[in-house]
Amino acid sequence: MKPLTVTAAATALIALPFAGGAFADTAKPHPTTTVTPGPKTTPTTLPTAPVKTARPTPTADTLYVQETKRRDHTSLDVSVNPSRVKQGASYGVTIVVKGAPAGGKATITSPEGKSYRVSLDQRKVTKTLTVPAHAKPGTKTVSVKVGNRVATATFTVVGRAHRDDHRHEGK
Repeated sequence: MKPLTVTAAATALIALPFAGGAFADTAKPHPTTTVTPGPKTTPTTLPTAPVKTARPTPTADTLYVQETKRRDHTSLDVSVNPSRVKQGASYGVTIVVKGAPAGGKATITSPEGKSYRVSLDQRKVTKTLTVPAHAKPGTKTVSVKVGNRVATATFTVVGRAHRDDHRHEGK
């Protein structure tokens, strides 16, 4: 049975090229496919990273503030002498200013909230203040403002020395 199978397969192989030529010569219409564009679709967007923006353009006001900060080289130092003051006694508030315009003013605010204006005609100015007789003992703060600068100094108020002389007078 094998020889018949081989003979039939060999015959089919010989006849195939002739048959292919016969099919090519026929005037048979071939189906064509026409592609027309459909509606335009946009791809789905993926989440994006936030966009970094440049610094805002400085306005005239911010430029003025920046220039003022650059030009303001004022230093302000404040001290109180003595550092321990008795109730009712006086103390000195010394202000040392560098780089301030001539003829400027300083405002001193006492621990009690009173304000005093002093002229800064010199680089170093001392204003004498007095601790009220009824002030509570403890740490107190004096503040000084020159332009936009503020400096503080602390000192300690101590009670008055009590005199015991009147107790011993009758003995």
